[in-house]
Amino acid sequence: MLIRKATIEDASLLCEVRKLQLIDEGIKPDCDIDAELEAFFKKWLQSPDFIQLIAEEDGKLISTAAVIYYDLPPSFTNKIGVRGYVTNVYTVPEHRGKGLAKRLLTELLDDAKSRGIRKLWLGASKLGRPLYEKLGFIQQESYMELTLK
Repeated sequence: MLIRKATIEDASLLCEVRKLQLIDEGIKPDCDIDAELEAFFKKWLQSPDFIQLIAEEDGKLISTAAVIYYDLPPSFTNKIGVRGYVTNVYTVPEHRGKGLAKRLLTELLDDAKSRGIRKLWLGASKLGRPLYEKLGFIQQESYMELTLK
């Protein structure tokens, strides 16, 4: 098994995996998001503030996880202000339960620590919640969202 940082050449593959992840989480694929996903990955894969890891076996993606770092105003609980958003955590069904996501997430947490970042957040699926809790993530109150029309 090979674990590596994704590159711009992986953008199309990551688009497909992201759609699988969303469907797996129960989100109905009722619109085409290919162009938007492609633009997202092509932009962010060139940024030092986005780390997308890929685990491969026999040249095929079997697991992935990412973190995006955002600058926010410093606060009493986050002196440097920078926060990491963990996203795109997905393991193909036949490789689940083997510790792959944990291994990728541990590498991402180590990267955050090396940058002095102490605050990370994520939106947990039911499947992912037990792993995140084992890694020390604590459920907070739900965030608020406004949908503009």
